[in-house]
Amino acid sequence: MWFDDEDINPGRLRLFFKKRGNRRKAILNVNTRYVDKKNTQRIGTGAMLAALIVGITVIAWLGCSFVFRALLSNNDRFKIEHLNITGGSALSRDLVTEYTQIKEGMNLFSFNITKVWKDFIKYQPNVKTLRISRQLPDTLEINITDRVPLARIGRKSPFVADNEGCIFSLKGSARSLSVMTGYRDPGMKPGCKLCGTMAMAALEVLEVSRSSELGLFIDEVELNNPEYIVLYILDGDKVKEVDLAWPEMGKQNQVSRKKLQKKLSDLVNAMKSESGRKMRRFNARFDDIVGEATI
Repeated sequence: MWFDDEDINPGRLRLFFKKRGNRRKAILNVNTRYVDKKNTQRIGTGAMLAALIVGITVIAWLGCSFVFRALLSNNDRFKIEHLNITGGSALSRDLVTEYTQIKEGMNLFSFNITKVWKDFIKYQPNVKTLRISRQLPDTLEINITDRVPLARIGRKSPFVADNEGCIFSLKGSARSLSVMTGYRDPGMKPGCKLCGTMAMAALEVLEVSRSSELGLFIDEVELNNPEYIVLYILDGDKVKEVDLAWPEMGKQNQVSRKKLQKKLSDLVNAMKSESGRKMRRFNARFDDIVGEATI
């Protein structure tokens, strides 16, 4: 069958495609509303679950807090009857109780041990360790370990440092300690730490010389040179000057400690030799220790 152009009605075609377009638009609108509805339901469900979890968490926390207070922190059975404070020669018992705010009659669980420890160490830099332990039902143990001063920092400074480089003030005289000179830190204060390779190397030398039987009496350690330290060693009525360096110096590890012990042992032997007794200066920066000047 043949159709002429005159048999095709343009109006009917437009009407046909318009109806099909309307039906497609209607289907798309329905699908969009359906998707939006599903998304809304999912969001609502997620919000409800989140609120439920938060609510359960809050209720559990409140319940635990109530139980903790009822069984422990508000229980008269756990009042402190025995407060045992040991160690800590620099602080009296009254000062310890004042700084910790812990005393007899308090409940064992009425304070946070971690917070007490942090506050105490922060404001008492001369204390190295503080251990607090509860012994049920009525005993609290507090053990304090003081920092041991190893060196004075400058001849006129009121500060000292221990083998870890921690800075603190020392009550009483520190004249018997070796002195570190040449260390510069305008912000130095108790609670800070010494920094720099030479400073840590100086502490390492002083610690080894103190703990060993080398018989070295170091009066001063000078830190002015960035490559080596200078020791001023008392030898009878004389003072001998030693330029000292060794592998891994200042790192305070096993390799450094072993190398330093060997270097100091060789230095003592050189100083005790017949020629060494006449020497005033020694160069111990390299493998061979050489006396450089006579008196």
